[in-house]
Amino acid sequence: METICPLLQNPDAYSPDTIDLMKNVKERNYWLPCLENMVKKFVSKASILNPDKSNATEEAEHCYRIFQNLIERLKSDPELLKPLSIRTLLEFNEQILRDNNFTDAWLSQKQSETDAAFLEFANRIEFIDGLEQFEDRWLELSKETSEFKFLDAMNTIQKRPWFKDDLDTWINKFKDVPYKKVVIFVDNAGVDFVLGVIPFAREFIKEDTKVILSANTYPALNDITISELNECLLRASLYCPVIKDAVSNNKLVGIENGQSGPCLDLTSLNEDLCSNLNEVDLVILEGMGRAVHTNLYAKFKVDCLKLASLKNEWLAKSLGAEQFSIIFDFKAASTP
Repeated sequence: METICPLLQNPDAYSPDTIDLMKNVKERNYWLPCLENMVKKFVSKASILNPDKSNATEEAEHCYRIFQNLIERLKSDPELLKPLSIRTLLEFNEQILRDNNFTDAWLSQKQSETDAAFLEFANRIEFIDGLEQFEDRWLELSKETSEFKFLDAMNTIQKRPWFKDDLDTWINKFKDVPYKKVVIFVDNAGVDFVLGVIPFAREFIKEDTKVILSANTYPALNDITISELNECLLRASLYCPVIKDAVSNNKLVGIENGQSGPCLDLTSLNEDLCSNLNEVDLVILEGMGRAVHTNLYAKFKVDCLKLASLKNEWLAKSLGAEQFSIIFDFKAASTP
């Protein structure tokens, strides 16, 4: 059963999509071919990502043709897909893949990146614990959750102040009065989750804050699924007694969000997740799909943190930023 997020400030006014491709012709003319090209690139990667599928390339090509056909039809009749947005187009692509035997197209890559990340996990925790200052720890942890690893590798990391830089404001908000319960809507598997999100959640736990990590119910791109998330928490427990104790005492839990795409619609969440959000006083949205393509303008009854890096140049410029800019957007609880 799908349920509306109880933390939304005004559910009736909420729209998940940042850009309405039905109304905005300029944006539509960019994003339709952009997403078509993204789907096309998967064809050349399909056999590498799915080594157990002998006909992976052919099936991926078939999926691309279906997506391409929709794109061509949308160019002349954008009302074919309602609502028409980056979110719904990405969800359509994921459904095509599932319908054509790609149940988890990026699984092998996610597994290898997760294994590699866990080789660094103990050292990462030790490094964080070695930072004596409260502010230094949260700066380091926040950097890792905003895809800084990707930007650092590309030598494109933006120095502070970031494009949207509310880090100091946020830290000062909860330094003396910790949050009671946090929900983090997570993004990628691998380094982003293992070395970013888990240590981030761990620091909250050390402040006696309960943490919900919410991941996709179904696979989408290289995003972590709920089953993978829970497996990672068990693996992290082997390295870290703080994580082990939190998992054992339900102070750190993973709950599926009911989603099947790389974005986030807060009006169609998993019922169990919604029933566990009552005491939450901080919502964290991580990654472009959940914090920029969707929910950029979402308002909540509680504090909210949106973390992302703007890897798409067109999107960055449309927001008044440069490519690879960092968003660390904190909003205190909204009032009606």
